[in-house]
Amino acid sequence: PAFCCTTLSVAMQNYATVRNEGVPFSLVFMFLPIVLHKPTRESLPPNTRTSMAAWLQENPEARVLFYERLVSLKPHTREAIQFGMLLDWIIPRNGGLLETTLSNTEVTRTTRTLSDEARECVMRARFVGKWFAEAGETHTAMAFWGVRP
Repeated sequence: PAFCCTTLSVAMQNYATVRNEGVPFSLVFMFLPIVLHKPTRESLPPNTRTSMAAWLQENPEARVLFYERLVSLKPHTREAIQFGMLLDWIIPRNGGLLETTLSNTEVTRTTRTLSDEARECVMRARFVGKWFAEAGETHTAMAFWGVRP
């Protein structure tokens, strides 16, 4: 739960830097199936100049079995959110939004001891948070991946 919580918190933190608001609860469940799936993670664009819609059109294989990964990781995401709430890293807000209190310093300290692959997941979570924030409304970003809120 600690690793998944850190990964979610980093994505949430970077989402908030773009949107100036918390992440919709349903959107939080999208992060882990993307960053923990190595083929998807490794094929993500290097920066947010490539839109999510354009990238998914060029990489349709990323959507293959995405829903199944999302469902299988749902209990882990829920547990990571609960863990984060216990540590006061994740805070629920009105309107079904979640925010993180995790600072960049804490992320650096936490990721210092991770393996290379685990650190890569956390670093790509930074990108994914910003990418989803720039993708438009929650239902639009989710529809790109073939799921509904």
